Amino acid sequence: MGSVYYSEKKVKDELITTGENLKLNSLEGVFQIKNKKVDFKINSETGEILSWVFEGKSITNKPIEPNFWRPPSDNDLGNGMDKWAKMWQSASYNYHSELVKKPSNTTNGIAYNVNYLLPNNEAVVEVYYEIFNSGKLKVNYSFKPNQTNLPNIPRLGMYLNLSNKFENVSWYGNGPHESYWDRKTGVKTGVYSGKVVDEFHRYSRPQETGNKTDVRWMKLASEDLELKISSSSYLNASVWPFSMNELDFNSEDAGKSASGLVPVTKKHGADIKIGKTIQWNIDCLQMGVGGDTSWGRHVHDEYTIKPKKYSYSFTITPKTI
Repeated sequence: MGSVYYSEKKVKDELITTGENLKLNSLEGVFQIKNKKVDFKINSETGEILSWVFEGKSITNKPIEPNFWRPPSDNDLGNGMDKWAKMWQSASYNYHSELVKKPSNTTNGIAYNVNYLLPNNEAVVEVYYEIFNSGKLKVNYSFKPNQTNLPNIPRLGMYLNLSNKFENVSWYGNGPHESYWDRKTGVKTGVYSGKVVDEFHRYSRPQETGNKTDVRWMKLASEDLELKISSSSYLNASVWPFSMNELDFNSEDAGKSASGLVPVTKKHGADIKIGKTIQWNIDCLQMGVGGDTSWGRHVHDEYTIKPKKYSYSFTITPKTI
């Protein structure tokens, strides 16, 4: 099932709406892509987003970031993921990016390419970004390992950093509660909605939470702006009212339990702080959570992410309310 990320149940991509042609301006250290609807700025060296404004309303002033890691669940700690997959945790926090193809005109807007380089050359992520005249952003993601004998990858995807003004979430996919690649029997496909602050669970120990599977689309909305992600294949997606740091686990800071099987951390779910930043995870894949045979065993092979070539794409469509 290594190619499961290309679901056979395709969903139709949204039609591209037209708009005034975007203009490209080269400023000091910045490329500005702009028309009457959108003002989009990226760093001219790293390619990372510096600001994204739609119809005068700010979407974000932070980059879209790659992610190879999930905050370990109890099952993950039981099988030692905090150690055997440590390099992917480091890669998620310590990558650097390069603008490898400068913005240029396309039929529908302006496009550019960014490479995300991992700290020990484990892999390279190549991402094609295209901002359309209508204000929609298309993201084509490609992952390629640069080494052999790499460990399995806990998560493969990207995330947006948004302000906490985006209080409302809705999605078409599995729900109403969280689900995972190997944990779908308790959910049903439908359209669901709620508050972002309710889309995570305060486990006694902070850990991975809130994932939604088989997502066709997901929307976040503030009082005056809506963002919609969609894809031609099913996504995994979640939204946290804080950054991943709030949930994450560092083995260096943990002690041993009485059994010696699961590390002990000082962090408690009750201490999770709702932040000013929302992390919107938009994933190609996330490995299964295991636990059907023994909480301490590795996830079955069909629910693991092997280190090989992967690709997926999604679009982000803004709309004023």
